[in-house]
Amino acid sequence: MMGTFIDLLIYHRDGEKLIKDTYHQLNKYSERFTVNQPGSELMTVNKNAGVAPVSVEHDLFQLIKMAKRISEDRVNPFNIAIGPLVKTWRIGFKDARVPAQEDISKKLSLVEPENIILDDQKQSVYLSQPGMEIDLGAIAKGYFADEIKKRLINNGVESGFINLGGNVLTIGHSPDNPHQAWTVGIQNPLADRGTIIRAISLKGASIVTSGINERFFHTNGQLYHHLLDSQTGMPISTDIASITIVSPHSVDGEIWSTAGFLSTVTDSICYLNKQDNIEAVVISKSGSIHLTDGLADDGSYIYPVN
Repeated sequence: MMGTFIDLLIYHRDGEKLIKDTYHQLNKYSERFTVNQPGSELMTVNKNAGVAPVSVEHDLFQLIKMAKRISEDRVNPFNIAIGPLVKTWRIGFKDARVPAQEDISKKLSLVEPENIILDDQKQSVYLSQPGMEIDLGAIAKGYFADEIKKRLINNGVESGFINLGGNVLTIGHSPDNPHQAWTVGIQNPLADRGTIIRAISLKGASIVTSGINERFFHTNGQLYHHLLDSQTGMPISTDIASITIVSPHSVDGEIWSTAGFLSTVTDSICYLNKQDNIEAVVISKSGSIHLTDGLADDGSYIYPVN
């Protein structure tokens, strides 16, 4: 679903029913929040760019509002208005290509998050320029995971995990782990898929990774990754290979695993250290591993601290 594999493990006497309910809920989210469904709630907003405001459901409105606020901080590359650039590059699809500079320049005027006009009273979203598009790909799965976790806990689930294509959110701890945690591996972005470079123990927390190895293509000896710079229209120029965010909520992990992709590892660590309830493992293109201040590295650390 949503272009990725989903794993869900829960310990509960009504587990089968809860998993089916979760599937249906994720399917509804996918149908409403995606840009790949012509009739989705989000696509209705995009189709009305430069035409008229569109009133949306409260949850979608709040998610767009949160993402817009982060997008307006030009220190970081997170930008929900990046849709026109994403569609121009097509990275992750068979027809990915390097666009002509003229095409890139035209799209840059359409990726200003300030041109997303929100009306709290009407719960409406208006994209003020024709051709603008909101893309929630860098935040939606985290939101879905958090909402699914709430539903499962409300139904009495005390232990389990949700894995939306590598976006992992834990509930309680594994009954089989003597350290009372879930141990989650961090993939080495410079090695074959499935090669683990680090492991972190979580208890009721989230871990999300973004990396230049996730979606990319090669042409003329050059690698072009999917993390785009809305200032230049090109893939972000950086010495970072991947960023893993450890946080209480998965939506925050989604945001900061993209927002932390600054030009250097040093800048990223400094910036992420300033964010509340956010810890990070940043891996450079040379393979060196860097940690934010709150992540101990003694092999027995469990996040969050009890």
